[in-house]
Amino acid sequence: MTPRLALMESRIRKELVQLGRLEDELRLMAKVKDAKLNVFRLRACASILHDFYSGIEKVFVSIAREIDGVVPKSDGWHREILEQMALEIPSKRPAVIDRELARELERYLSFRHRFRHLYGYELEWSRLEPLIEGLGDTLQLFDNALDRFLTVVSDIVDE
Repeated sequence: MTPRLALMESRIRKELVQLGRLEDELRLMAKVKDAKLNVFRLRACASILHDFYSGIEKVFVSIAREIDGVVPKSDGWHREILEQMALEIPSKRPAVIDRELARELERYLSFRHRFRHLYGYELEWSRLEPLIEGLGDTLQLFDNALDRFLTVVSDIVDE
């Protein structure tokens, strides 16, 4: 494996550990049931969900930069990079994620956009709850997809 790809893999693996820490934090915050703390719990969970998708984007940007050679720069770059990661690029790389995972991650991308453009008091628990409940499974799917991807990329480079 080339030094650049080895560095990319190390960065991705580090990011996966950090995403796991976010999952742990979210589980703790979601358990808080004190009615006096609901507003803080809502904002904390929303912030963790935002961080979660931002971490996923860091992984995508690293792959786009190091392997694809193209990182989207348009106003819609968040959606474009997600779509880019679901594409196979012949002679460069397989799809990083499948369409099913891309659709799941779109939910977190949409929330990230909403979080950044609303005041905290406009957040709604009913919109956060499905994302909170699904984060663990989504992270596991993402982790599995990256393991497969890194194995294939390593095999391609070593040939």
